[in-house]
Amino acid sequence: MDNNISPRIIIGSGGTGGHIYPGLAIADKLKKKVPKVNILFIGSKHHMEMKEIPRFGYPIEGISISGGKNKIFSIYGLFLSIELIYSLFVAHKIINKFSPDIVVGTGGFVSLPTLYAAKINKVPILIQEQNSYPGLTNRIFSRYANKICIAYEQVKKFFPKEKTIITGNPVRSEILQLPSKKESCIRLGLNCNKPIILSIGGSQGSNSINNAWIKGLDKLIQFDIQLIWQIGKLDIHRIKKNQKYHHSNFILMEYIENIQVCYAAADIVVSRAGAITIAEICIIGKPYILIPFPWSSDDHQNKNAKILYDHEAALIIKNEEVENRLVDSTIQLLNNAIMKERMSKNILQLGKPKAADDIVNEILQIIL
Repeated sequence: MDNNISPRIIIGSGGTGGHIYPGLAIADKLKKKVPKVNILFIGSKHHMEMKEIPRFGYPIEGISISGGKNKIFSIYGLFLSIELIYSLFVAHKIINKFSPDIVVGTGGFVSLPTLYAAKINKVPILIQEQNSYPGLTNRIFSRYANKICIAYEQVKKFFPKEKTIITGNPVRSEILQLPSKKESCIRLGLNCNKPIILSIGGSQGSNSINNAWIKGLDKLIQFDIQLIWQIGKLDIHRIKKNQKYHHSNFILMEYIENIQVCYAAADIVVSRAGAITIAEICIIGKPYILIPFPWSSDDHQNKNAKILYDHEAALIIKNEEVENRLVDSTIQLLNNAIMKERMSKNILQLGKPKAADDIVNEILQIIL
């Protein structure tokens, strides 16, 4: 690779961590391969990307888009339409000023104005689709994209065959180089000799998962099980104010910034079935319990989870059953060494650690 080239790349990414972190993984790999690359993110002023992306050292421009397709026909429809039109104007202005060689879209409603502005400015487009059922934005813009990078074989049927390639989902470089379990436990203040559960409720947290842990905390204490508990913004104050939950075996967090340390420490991971968390677990190979979010767009979380379940790589608990089943199921899995070993082996076979490399190679082939 010529170290003197300096391509200009916009990444439309935001709304949730599931769209943000693939964009960051792609950006990190681009920077590693092309040191002089100039990357600009476009996201929503109303979402977590405005804080999260600068934390990783990348500039971001915000547009005023906050909705999703489920709001289009609601009482917010008129407001959303006005917001969308204004966002299209702002994205068009940003692209004209930055003059990118390519625009990369990682899906979600937030990336729609950016991809549309790229289309009308005749800027090449690459789409990265994380889920086993593609989102609306990526389905719309697939006909205009130069290349579509997907994570699952079954997604091929939704996109033009000649432009679609299976790469897997890109994960951040720190996930590929986890610290040791001992080092991670020391950093977190946990005991390596006691079982450790990592519970991830998604970027916003999960009320049903939180309630399941609340219901079963006494049992966790009884069995001397440690819990790294990502609670989320909505429930963090409600839970933290109760002194009962301030036990030495529990770490309560609103949001996990040192996820690689938590992954390394954990014996079992419990989470929603977001595509990027799944991609990360497939690389680190931990026994996995999935609680798909039942209201995810196009039911994509249930579809994501089923792929792992069919490969005997994870257990699934339905959201409506989580409060009654989660704690007992987790304890049973902790005590079943044969099942843990089988799940770890099977899930590692689904991992694609070279996904970011493959996507960046496709980007560079388009623009160089």
